Amino acid sequence: MTRLFIPIWLICLLAAACTPAAPGDPLAQPPGGPPVSLVIANSDLAVGDNRVSFGLVDRDYMPVRPDSVALRAVYYEPGAAEGQVRHRADAEYLPWPPEGRRGVFIANVAFDQAGTATGDTPGIWELHATFDYADGETLTIGAAVSVAARHSAPFPGDAAPASHTPTVANTADLHTISSSPQPDPTLYQLSVAEAVRAGKPAVISFATPAFCVSATCGPQIADLSALAGRYREQANFVHVEVYRDPHRIDPASPARELVPAVEEWGLVSEPWTFVVGRDGRIAARFEQYVPPDVLESALLAALQQ
Repeated sequence: MTRLFIPIWLICLLAAACTPAAPGDPLAQPPGGPPVSLVIANSDLAVGDNRVSFGLVDRDYMPVRPDSVALRAVYYEPGAAEGQVRHRADAEYLPWPPEGRRGVFIANVAFDQAGTATGDTPGIWELHATFDYADGETLTIGAAVSVAARHSAPFPGDAAPASHTPTVANTADLHTISSSPQPDPTLYQLSVAEAVRAGKPAVISFATPAFCVSATCGPQIADLSALAGRYREQANFVHVEVYRDPHRIDPASPARELVPAVEEWGLVSEPWTFVVGRDGRIAARFEQYVPPDVLESALLAALQQ
């Protein structure tokens, strides 16, 4: 199957606002919208604990970076004018490489029920962010999010799909299975299936360094290579290029074919990085860029199990 691999959150960022307010939403704004928009960067939110990524941008699409952001998860019963605050969290700013130019806010948010505004889950979830803005003003803005009953991508505790991905053993040129400018052979020694069945932890990154929408895939794979250099005797490390035959892709063409593993893992954005435990089950998962210290901490926790 061929399709364009563009995360919905980036389209929302370019459009400045993609989600309508819930009926009776106290955050409803006058014509022209709020001075700052909350842009959710996740493609897979579901019941349970979630690592929520979001950005704050002004009307000129420039990033807004307050020192602190308080986040609330608010659930609206179908037709309700007022929502119920179900979870509160403080968000931390995470710079994206190259450092100092871009980044997102991260918060751990627990959703206790599904809400997709459709079908069997007609309720609506909103995330409300409160922070200090210009001239000492305290601003609260929100965005509706879809919360499914189950995650699409593997969640901690789920068995890691045993995908048969290409390795150095079945290619003479790593550029046929990786869009990295200089692929690190260490990351292609094992298939995903071999890595998760080996009886030791594994770190698996799905990324496309040459075609990444967020431009963080290259740095993510560089971080993975550095981590492999320190822990390859204790854990397995695998990079999965999300597109078939990356060496043949025309950068100007949107026509690109996903590798089977992307669909087997239920991914609709990139990059994604997973830490898999010795038992072959997901120990940690990260959508979008994850800094090396956070990834190393997740790996060390899996090594101690």
